[in-house]
Amino acid sequence: MATVPSYFGNFPFPPDQKRPVVITKQMMKLFVYPLGDLRNSDLNWIIASTDKLYTGIYQLPPGGTFDPPDIHGGDEPYYILKGTVTVANPETGQVVTAREGEAIHIPKGAWHKAYNFGPEAARILVMIAPKIWDESGAPDSFPGEMKLYKHGITEDC
Repeated sequence: MATVPSYFGNFPFPPDQKRPVVITKQMMKLFVYPLGDLRNSDLNWIIASTDKLYTGIYQLPPGGTFDPPDIHGGDEPYYILKGTVTVANPETGQVVTAREGEAIHIPKGAWHKAYNFGPEAARILVMIAPKIWDESGAPDSFPGEMKLYKHGITEDC
């Protein structure tokens, strides 16, 4: 597992200094994940990352994905702010697609990999409770062979 920066779990303040606070766009932490291969990374803004909740926005460019697949210690809804996102579970082969104004729920412990097959950047609001990764950190790789099954395209695509 990869080491995560110290601001995860400590933004906008450490757990022992919690208080209501307005987080402006200028205050949000900006990072690319994962750092290894920028062609398979996404652009991220951390809104809040505490010991109880992670909230952020990430963006996938047209044709973009992130690699390796990710897994979290809490439930994770994706609310699609812009564009269309396809999420695959490499462990089960399940594939789902959501468009702007729709959401995808990724349960705790479910591997996932998102794709943007559309012509515009996709923006996704993400929340993970209790926190983005457990003590072992972010995954370096997917432990197995990825399963992908056929995904039907609807008439309105």
